[in-house]
Amino acid sequence: MKKNKFAGYINLKPLNGVIYPSSIQNILMKNYIENDLRGIFYLSPTEILQAKYSITLKTLISKETDVNGIVTLSSYYLPSDYTIRKNLFAKLIALKKNMHFILDGLKIYKKQDIEKVEDFLMFNCDYLNNTKKNLNKFEQSFMKKFKNISFV
Repeated sequence: MKKNKFAGYINLKPLNGVIYPSSIQNILMKNYIENDLRGIFYLSPTEILQAKYSITLKTLISKETDVNGIVTLSSYYLPSDYTIRKNLFAKLIALKKNMHFILDGLKIYKKQDIEKVEDFLMFNCDYLNNTKKNLNKFEQSFMKKFKNISFV
């Protein structure tokens, strides 16, 4: 039986405040591909941090790259721009490739799977993912109203 080939996709953007080193990402992806997908792992290229567009991801999805799928740690490593993601997803589906997001427990095999990923990405925003260090004036005034209330 022929095994499917998968390329890992490394991104060094913080994921919930943590930057996973490329070596750790490679280990996690290799383990997932070989044990969960029973596929062949190809060493993962790293996205260029300064790039405005996801050049490496676009290359992995292209027809020139001979893999059946792409594996990455999280859907949060996808481009933040919806139009760019939509184009990447369309190409992924058209080329009959799949995509796996290990930590999110999500996969894209068909068009309907994209909606699940987009729903998940709804929570990928600064408000939910960045640590709040200082309150703005509105938040300070709001908190003063409740300073004597216990929420236990």
